[in-house]
Amino acid sequence: MLIKGKAKCKRGFGMSKASKLRRKRGWDWEDTLVKRIDSCYSYEAYRLGGASAFLPDILAISNRFGKLMVIEAKSGTTDYLMVPREQVERSLRFLDSFKLYPNRHFVLAFKFLRKRRLKGGGYEKRELREYYKEFNQQLKSGERAPDVICTYQGNFYIISKGLKKSVDLPNFKMPFL
Repeated sequence: MLIKGKAKCKRGFGMSKASKLRRKRGWDWEDTLVKRIDSCYSYEAYRLGGASAFLPDILAISNRFGKLMVIEAKSGTTDYLMVPREQVERSLRFLDSFKLYPNRHFVLAFKFLRKRRLKGGGYEKRELREYYKEFNQQLKSGERAPDVICTYQGNFYIISKGLKKSVDLPNFKMPFL
């Protein structure tokens, strides 16, 4: 149907190049993790659709070892990456629905790319860094999850009730490491 004077836009048509690039980086990182996990003996990994589907980024399973991993993957060119509390809560709820697996883990996978975005525009080179941490904090009934922040230097913080606090999340040994 053509309406004179108005153009119908497809979803995402007005998305900026920068926004598309950020989404592609995220997709590439998730795809890399799935391929790495799939290459490991007795593991299978699946991309679940992410935020738009209200699911975690990746589900990885080893029936042989009774292990299940729910993974939130973040990548970027900034000095810090954040997992919003909504994604933490969603992943914890999803993980809790698989009680038959004795070893369940919520893993935060961060990748800082080889280039760092500068405030004035442009990029500078730096070392590629990856961090794998397990979010093992138990939430009380009705308690909101915190935002989780990872810095390029490997420092971790949570933001809860407006307060930023340093936290020591345990390293998680991925099956491909």
